[in-house]
Amino acid sequence: MNNILFTIPEVVSLIGVFQCVYLLVYVSFRAGNLVRVILPVLYFLILGTAFFIDLARGSIADITPYYDVISWTSWSLGTPLSVLLIIQMSHITKLPSLVNWSILLVTPLALAFSVFITRYVAPSCGGILTCPDFLAWLNVSGLVAGAISLLAIWGHRNIFSDVRSQKAGQERYWLILSLIIVNIFFLALTAFHTTGYDLSLNISLLRAILGLSFVYLISTSLFRIYPNALFASAKRQSNDALSVDDQRISQKIEDLLRLDKIYHEATYSRSDLARELNVAEATVSRIINVHFQKSFPQVLNERRVEDAKRLLLDTDASIKVIAEEVGFNSLPSFNRAFKDFCGQSPSDYRKHTIK
Repeated sequence: MNNILFTIPEVVSLIGVFQCVYLLVYVSFRAGNLVRVILPVLYFLILGTAFFIDLARGSIADITPYYDVISWTSWSLGTPLSVLLIIQMSHITKLPSLVNWSILLVTPLALAFSVFITRYVAPSCGGILTCPDFLAWLNVSGLVAGAISLLAIWGHRNIFSDVRSQKAGQERYWLILSLIIVNIFFLALTAFHTTGYDLSLNISLLRAILGLSFVYLISTSLFRIYPNALFASAKRQSNDALSVDDQRISQKIEDLLRLDKIYHEATYSRSDLARELNVAEATVSRIINVHFQKSFPQVLNERRVEDAKRLLLDTDASIKVIAEEVGFNSLPSFNRAFKDFCGQSPSDYRKHTIK
């Protein structure tokens, strides 16, 4: 019976593993656009690996002498991944840029620095990756790497005002602050451990608890981060009123909107869509009304306004150029539609959102 007993840190780590597996499955199947879930899938995969390594410490440590390095790597990747997740929350329709993804390099650079400095200060130390001096430097460099990762948010400090101006942005705003605070606690825990403060008996437990905090904060906000999941149930209920053939057509309409961006063509009409789908125009209207719970012009204008919001924040293009780019045939119609959806004019949105 002793073989199946778990310590408290192992129990917490086991809970973390199950939570991460559950969230990986949930996000993968319910988030809609697979491109948008690459980052959270990677996040939960790494975090779940960290939990598992803590859970299987006895077995893994017996198999390889590099257990401490493997554990450090999995936990150290958590902070830069959290930063990337925070950046994605501000623009949930797109992934962080390639430049932002480079923040993940801080972890391997910290590892390389630790190897280099250990060779310099302890040249006689055999087996660099298992050398006590190396492990000490690894904790120091990991702390610095984590601090650099959090400081990278300063370069995106406009996301706070950006998020708060968006629909349901208040919740995401507090989620971002909570993630930052939890990461600060994680770095503080690392700092105490690095400076010799006696946390040796509780370090795995405290780290696992903080890891569970990550999971809790993200899991409670999945609907806000991935709106497709939020509306999945509502659409499913609406689709119950559609036949199998109608649902197939509605999916084709979704693809034309999402992939082909048909709404960027100012003269695109309901008859054009019906002709492209090879169905009657009345059928198109009925399917759109049931599936989207909106009229055809509302569907097009909503997509146009969403694209316009991104262009207003990410480019210096004039409002007239942006209006034409997203599919409006005149500036007044663009201003009117934008104000209907956002409650303010395009110029006010750009001025109040970008600081």
